[in-house]
Amino acid sequence: MTNVNRRRFLKGAGGTAIGLTALGAGSVGSASAQRYGIPIVSTRGHFNDDGNLVSGETQTSYDTTGDVPGVDTSCVSDLTVFIHGWHKKGDNPEQDAKDKFLSAKNNLEAAGYNGTVVGYSWDNDAGGGVDYGWGTAKDVAQQNGVKLAQFAVYLKYYCPNATLRFAGHSLGAQVLLSSLRSLDVTDWWNNNGHEVYSTHLLGAATDNEKPTQESMTTYNAITNQTAATFNYHSHDDSVLKWVYNTIEFDQALGETGYESGNTPASNYNEFDVTSQVGSNHSGYLDNLGDDMVYHMNNVPYYD
Repeated sequence: MTNVNRRRFLKGAGGTAIGLTALGAGSVGSASAQRYGIPIVSTRGHFNDDGNLVSGETQTSYDTTGDVPGVDTSCVSDLTVFIHGWHKKGDNPEQDAKDKFLSAKNNLEAAGYNGTVVGYSWDNDAGGGVDYGWGTAKDVAQQNGVKLAQFAVYLKYYCPNATLRFAGHSLGAQVLLSSLRSLDVTDWWNNNGHEVYSTHLLGAATDNEKPTQESMTTYNAITNQTAATFNYHSHDDSVLKWVYNTIEFDQALGETGYESGNTPASNYNEFDVTSQVGSNHSGYLDNLGDDMVYHMNNVPYYD
C-alpha cells in the first residue's frame, strides 16, 4: 500500500475500521512544510488567536512533512515525539520550534539514543493581551492533545510493535498529558493493549498536582497509558516562577515537582535537576540528554 493510498484509507475509514471511539475519524494533511532533517507532525495554523479551529481543520487533523514513520514512510522500532513549549509573539515561533526539535534529536543521539525523533509543532504563539496570550496558548495546548493522540493511534495501527515515547518541554507538557487522557478513553487503543512506553516532562508548565490523586483523570492516564513517566524539575526555573506565581497564582510541576502531601501515580518518577538546569528554562535538553536516555533504557526498573 503506498503512502497516498494509506492516507486515503485512513481518511475514509471513520471510526469503524480502526475502532476509534474518542478520537473520531481524523485526517492527515499532505506535506505542508519543507523537510528539515527531522520528521515533523504539525498542527500549526490550525487555530486562530481566539483558540478556535480554523475552517477546514478538525479536532483530530494534523499535517506532516512527508517523512514521518508509520504515516508517510515505513515503521521504525523506537520513536520519540518531542513537543515544544510556549512562545510569545514577536519573532519566528515556527523556526524556533524546528530548532528545538533538532536540539532534541542531537542531544538524545549524543547520549546514545538509537531511535527516531519526530517533532510535534503547534500554535504556541496564539492569543495576546495582558497575559501575553498565555490563556489562549493553554487552551490550544489542551486541544492539541487529541490531535497527538490521533497520531499515536495511526502509528500503532500501522506499526503495532513500535516503541512509542513522548517528551514535552514547558507548555508542551500540557499537550502530552492531554494526549494521555484522550488515549485513556479510546477503546481501540486500550483493547489492543497499546501504551506510550515512556513519557518525559522537561520544565513542565502545568499544575503541580496533575500527576497525583488530586487530578484523577491525569493520574489514571499516567497509570494506564505509560509504562513509566519521568518528570525533571528545577526549583530555580525563573520562567515557571514568573508564569505560575504571577499569572496562574499556583506552582508548576516543572518547578516544584508534584504537590507535597498528594499521592502520585505509582509509575510516575521525578528528578530534581536544579543543579544541572538552574534558572535556565531553555536548558533542559542541553543538560539532561544522558538522564533521559538512561531512563529510556531502564523503563522496567521505574514502572
